[in-house]
Amino acid sequence: MKFSHALILASSLAFFACGDDESSTGPSNNDTADCSVTDGVKVVSPKGGEEFKVGETIKVVFGSDMDFGGFGVELRFDEGAKKVNLLEESIDDAVIDGKTCNEYGIKLDAEGIVAADDAYIYVYPYSKQAKAGKSGTFKVKE
Repeated sequence: MKFSHALILASSLAFFACGDDESSTGPSNNDTADCSVTDGVKVVSPKGGEEFKVGETIKVVFGSDMDFGGFGVELRFDEGAKKVNLLEESIDDAVIDGKTCNEYGIKLDAEGIVAADDAYIYVYPYSKQAKAGKSGTFKVKE
């Protein structure tokens, strides 16, 4: 990812990942998202069935009770055989109480992102990757 893209991504994360009025935690848009999870990660957005464009910023919402060194976020496709890391650094500010929704705006602009009909977001705790969660399946268009 180019430096300018990283800067834009960092700015996007800062906007979505902090503050109480425009909070990154908790359900947004009056959704009744259930991020309750025990012993892992639960991804509730994207829900599945959506269509996004390469370069678009999408809302990723997850809950976790895993305190193992932050979280990585990947876009996976081709039935999970192909993966693209969406962040240069881990998400370290997530609330990890097993019930709170954490919301982040993540731009689909990393090198390797291509059109796919079976894409999903994969969120994993760095030190316990077997406890990862994945979103519903969505389409990515050029």
